[in-house]
Amino acid sequence: MAAHGFPNYFMFIGPNSPIGNGPVLISIEAQADYILKMMDRWQTENIHSFSPKKEAVEDFIEWKDKFMKGTVWQEECRSWYKRNSVSGKITALWPGSTMHYLEAIAEPRYNDWDIKYDGNRFAFLGNGYSRTEKDLTADWAYYIRNEDDGPYLSRGKRTKVLSKSGTVTRSSDGIFFIPSS
Repeated sequence: MAAHGFPNYFMFIGPNSPIGNGPVLISIEAQADYILKMMDRWQTENIHSFSPKKEAVEDFIEWKDKFMKGTVWQEECRSWYKRNSVSGKITALWPGSTMHYLEAIAEPRYNDWDIKYDGNRFAFLGNGYSRTEKDLTADWAYYIRNEDDGPYLSRGKRTKVLSKSGTVTRSSDGIFFIPSS
């Protein structure tokens, strides 16, 4: 989605996108969500620019190359996945399933980004008042609740809720059925 050395630049369906091993449209939607999360932070936190850290890109490529060695994509055949070579590195595909991709990019890993601020990084804090306090139509005590309705903080729990874990049963041959209520 982004390249080291090209600040504030994003792309859809770039290198290592899941274009040959699953539905493409949902991956594009996930990329759009990721990009919008980055842009929201850019617009609200006094950020001048951001670019993937070189070390993060190198680490990902090392992991991806190792993963791909055990896949069918690495077989000896000429493919555009390998820059039209017979035995080159796979540069076009995501190293895993589409679901794996969706979970991997669900939240930006900000520590993998080189973020440069426009002045003081805390300038976004403004005048000490919350935007809520400046909104005369807002509930200034929204944080007082009768029950815990906040988001799950664990990635594992969020994934279980999102994927509706426990609602489908699969047999050993891969056939699944939805249990009756």
